[in-house]
Amino acid sequence: MEMETKVTVHDAMTSNVVTINPKISVTEATKIMTKINVGSLIIKSNTQPDGVITESDIIRKVVSRDLKASDITVDQIMTTNLISIEPGRELNEAARLMAKNSIRRLPVVNNGVLVGILTSTDVMAVSPELTEILVENARIAENQVVCATGEKPVPGACEACGNFEDFLNEIDGKYLCEECKEDLEGE
Repeated sequence: MEMETKVTVHDAMTSNVVTINPKISVTEATKIMTKINVGSLIIKSNTQPDGVITESDIIRKVVSRDLKASDITVDQIMTTNLISIEPGRELNEAARLMAKNSIRRLPVVNNGVLVGILTSTDVMAVSPELTEILVENARIAENQVVCATGEKPVPGACEACGNFEDFLNEIDGKYLCEECKEDLEGE
């Protein structure tokens, strides 16, 4: 029994993404975040996202170092090498990607153009059954669990049998429990 949500990233994403120029100050970025009540901003100098700045980045990279936010530009502290997803991908894939990489926000990019953002809150609002994956991710991040292979565990429902497991193996683009993985390899 294969479990599929049939809900796409496009169905859940926020398409009105607030973007900022990489050269504005952290002070200006925080004013924007406060005004529109968001916890992150996408940094963009062309069509593709260059990075993201979050409340956590500001606390860890500016406040905790007692730096003057008006003297720091967002490109100095933004997170780069963003993991993104296409709008046509299934929401369960996005939830797994977020869990696997311990992230709460995914830029949605279509043909190199930023078209939206998907947050863990968006996933939970549209597809509550995927909440298990995100909640498990929070627990794992808290405990910093790492498997013997050095890989981070990916929790969720096995795509072959549907059972919820703490660790799924990615085999040919599908996430399988250990038992289904062994069955597949035994064939």
